[in-house]
Amino acid sequence: MGLLEARARLGIATKGARLLRSKREVLAGEFFRLMREVMQGRERLDAALLEAARALAVASAREGAAALGSLGAAGEREIPVEVTHRRVWGVPVPRIESPRLVRPATARGASPAGTALSAQEAARRHEEALEVLLSIASRELYLRRLGEEIQDTSRRINALEQLLVPRLGREATRVEAALEERAREDAVRLKRFRGRRRG
Repeated sequence: MGLLEARARLGIATKGARLLRSKREVLAGEFFRLMREVMQGRERLDAALLEAARALAVASAREGAAALGSLGAAGEREIPVEVTHRRVWGVPVPRIESPRLVRPATARGASPAGTALSAQEAARRHEEALEVLLSIASRELYLRRLGEEIQDTSRRINALEQLLVPRLGREATRVEAALEERAREDAVRLKRFRGRRRG
């Protein structure tokens, strides 16, 4: 029974290590796919921020800092961002959701007729940049979480393959050796017993 139990535990540990390796491969594939998306998102964000900075520089040169400050104060708002959690491949992942942030000129709190086109363009470009930022934030959080899960899975695989499986293998070998020794002793006793019955 001890040998059967040791072999069963060894089989479970070996199968568990194989399953964890498969999980790690799937997570790594997802990690690299997501990495490409994040890199593309960062490029989009860099481009959006560059356009926003240019538009702001033009508006500042045309309208002055005081006029832009007034427009910014009039258009100030709270941005509702909702963070939900979901599970992907068994990994808990935060997801950031927000409504569309680019507003028409009439919704920015100042009269469109009294606001210069360059200032409206700067406001629109900054709202677009913020939208891009929030859209890639979820992917970056997911990417970070995937990286952590890959590290945890690798640690579990190492613990199984380098500690538990060898220990269970040694235990199974020890029990098997003990059973073989008993079988030899029983064979010797049986020979002696038969020898006494004949003699």
